[in-house]
Amino acid sequence: MTRSYFKWIIALAAVCVLIVSIFMWDGRVIQTPSSSTQTVPRPLAPFDSYISAVGIVEASGGNIYVGSPVNRVVDTIEVVVGQKVKKGEVLFRLEAPDLNADLASREIEYENAQANLNKLEALPREEDIVSSTAQLNSAQVELAQAKSQYQRVEGLQNSGAMSDEEVARRRFAFEEAEAKVQQALANLDKIKAGAWPPDVEISRLQVKLAQASVKRVEADIERTIIRSPIDATVLQIKIHEGEFPPSDYSRTPAVIIGNTDTMNLRVSINQFDVSYYNSSAPAVAFLQGNSEISFPLKFVHIEPFFVTKQNLNNDITEKVDTRVLQAIYCFEGGESRVFVGQQMDVFIQANFAHRDGP
Repeated sequence: MTRSYFKWIIALAAVCVLIVSIFMWDGRVIQTPSSSTQTVPRPLAPFDSYISAVGIVEASGGNIYVGSPVNRVVDTIEVVVGQKVKKGEVLFRLEAPDLNADLASREIEYENAQANLNKLEALPREEDIVSSTAQLNSAQVELAQAKSQYQRVEGLQNSGAMSDEEVARRRFAFEEAEAKVQQALANLDKIKAGAWPPDVEISRLQVKLAQASVKRVEADIERTIIRSPIDATVLQIKIHEGEFPPSDYSRTPAVIIGNTDTMNLRVSINQFDVSYYNSSAPAVAFLQGNSEISFPLKFVHIEPFFVTKQNLNNDITEKVDTRVLQAIYCFEGGESRVFVGQQMDVFIQANFAHRDGP
């Protein structure tokens, strides 16, 4: 009985070992071809002696990272990716209801200051002169009446026919009438002279101040309207309505635009190869992942400043702790098959013997 159980245990163990072996064999068979398909051969250099580099496709004149000068919520986005825009065309707008209300208030203040200046400059008014002349005539009539009444009693003071008090009252009335005539005459001369020059100058300055306030608010509103600086194509939009634009737009730009009518290739040349580089030497670029498609390049200019290496060509011997010199090339035969931001392998003919690696 015991021997029978023992035989069944041995048989079951053998079956388990067989099943595990089958699964392990199938895994090896499945994994083997997948590893071989990941290898993409690098293009062969068309020159016997060359410098290899990496190029990044960019719009002619460079990719423009459009940001926001103020930290406000995005109100509307006026463009879409791929749209052609003209210089000065609106890309997006920021919310500015407070600025619009402030502008309305400043405009009213400006209109009030301008109206006050116009009033001073319009002086003297004919109506004021007529009114002041009438007041002068009235004062002169009162003076004549007061003078007549005083002259009647002027010689009776010592005769006892008129009290001293009555004589003094009429004399004071006469003197008061004389003062009123002088006041009315001075007021008429003031009106005829028009506005006082210092008052006019102060009013002019108030108009300029109010106008400057209006322009300042208008400038603040204009800063909330982000426009295209050039004729270009919208390459990327990284914002949405209701969001705040990114503060560091050099890393996360709100909108990227560029002139894609013609495109350039920014080629990064390692500092160890710069001494062998010749800008007039032939250069060819290949699409990464498809070495059968090549693009002859034409030199445009060099940016004479070494920068940190950022783009890699996936070569096993590549050194990443170096700096690179960037040369700008354009595509001689057109660039309809490339896109902005695409990475390409570049070979530039050099005057040293063929060597592997960058």
